[in-house]
Amino acid sequence: MVAKCPKSNDNRHILVHLTVSPDHDKMRGMRGWPRVLLALLPTLAWVFFAPAASATTWAIQFVDVGTGSGASTSLGLKEGYPVIAYFGEDRKLKYAYFNPPNKTWYHQVVDPGGEFTSIAVDSTGIVHVAYLNGFTQVLRYWRNNEGQTSFQNIDSEPDKGGMGYYNSIQVGPNGIPQVSYYHTRAPDGSITDDLKYAQLNGGTWATEFLDRAGERGKYNSLALDAQSNPHIAYFDNLGVLRLAERVGGTWNLSIVDSTNDAGRFNSIQMDAAGHPHISYIANSIHYLRYAYFDGSSWHYEDVDDIGGVVNFSVTSLALDRAGNPHISYYNAVAKSLRYASRSAGGTWTLETVDHEGDVGGYSSLRLDAQDRPIISYLDATTINLKIAYGDYPDGDGDGIPDVYDTCPANADCNQNGVVDGREGGIRLGAGGTASSSGGIGSESIFGCGSLAAAGFGGRGPGGTPPADMLFLLAPAAYLMARRFRRAGAS
Repeated sequence: MVAKCPKSNDNRHILVHLTVSPDHDKMRGMRGWPRVLLALLPTLAWVFFAPAASATTWAIQFVDVGTGSGASTSLGLKEGYPVIAYFGEDRKLKYAYFNPPNKTWYHQVVDPGGEFTSIAVDSTGIVHVAYLNGFTQVLRYWRNNEGQTSFQNIDSEPDKGGMGYYNSIQVGPNGIPQVSYYHTRAPDGSITDDLKYAQLNGGTWATEFLDRAGERGKYNSLALDAQSNPHIAYFDNLGVLRLAERVGGTWNLSIVDSTNDAGRFNSIQMDAAGHPHISYIANSIHYLRYAYFDGSSWHYEDVDDIGGVVNFSVTSLALDRAGNPHISYYNAVAKSLRYASRSAGGTWTLETVDHEGDVGGYSSLRLDAQDRPIISYLDATTINLKIAYGDYPDGDGDGIPDVYDTCPANADCNQNGVVDGREGGIRLGAGGTASSSGGIGSESIFGCGSLAAAGFGGRGPGGTPPADMLFLLAPAAYLMARRFRRAGAS
């Protein structure tokens, strides 16, 4: 079996191999010791002779493991803490939130159908989620106010009608949720491919078509300005990035970019002056592109080669307090999560956030109050939901930032042989109670909890070799004790 460990800032990936022969379980008594010790020798050598790793730039944590979840992630911040709406196994809408008092992630199934999710948190802390019920082809809305929840249909049509693919929800200063979305089929089953928009008026959703000229509306993204006016970036299947803006009650439609098959997987934000900024993919050249309007004209910058475009090549844009862009995105060749940020001088800095397996699809980026990036995304190798925290100190290298860690000096606080940041959160059952399974993911006892103290990630207090060896040898002791118990029982 192979245990894959969190990477340090020098991007080393360490694999520990424990080879087990077919008749290994038949071994009795002390005959199992030599093989265990042999497996430990390379790691023991690393403990004594390898230099300590410096603090990592990104703390990477598993939020939901073992449930086939993590697609279509959408990240929000509620009172500074992350909340995530996402797609779970069997087409479920799921919701995960970080609970500050006990520093624990909780996740739950919200609705049996829940594809193409988007989330917004308003200034009062109310969580708003738009999503497609893939079974009924209905665009739905879920509202969560401190655990008091409600559901509504935003838009539905009889018979074969369907909509809600590629939706985006926002709540402006006026507190009213607004949604852009893609209308796909009319009630008779004919293909429409149109851009639609909805706004909650009192207790009813008012909907309208915005652009019905050809196949338009896919990959839409909504942003609101300081006056709660909607601005929607969307894709024209002819390879054009378009923009729909409502000002003074009138919708204006315009072209943003028509070069290199532009506009897929776009993400829009408004700056303090009310000007739009958009990240998206120039498909024919496989580049991440960034465009912004300065009040008189559009400017375009090709940021990074993404290698190709796949179903989860989502880009996510955020503007910091100075108006500088930050973008999370997926590199299809390296199969990695990438992050780009531009300084005030116009220089782009490109980083690989995570490349452990096939990771980074459906990324969703937010900046905290200190402009530090937080990204939710899919681990496609394990089909798990992950989150990355940028520039958050993580002294024990377990993937949980110290500020969120109940045990910041010990990477395996419960001594179960699994690094804390890889265990996942607690599953909630009906009524919001913890499920009997607890939701902790299954990992090999030779997981990474024993390796964080061996230089893979930052060293915690007492990080001298003898102290680190206690963490290292605990899983081996467990394995040997279990083997002796089995031998005695046979």
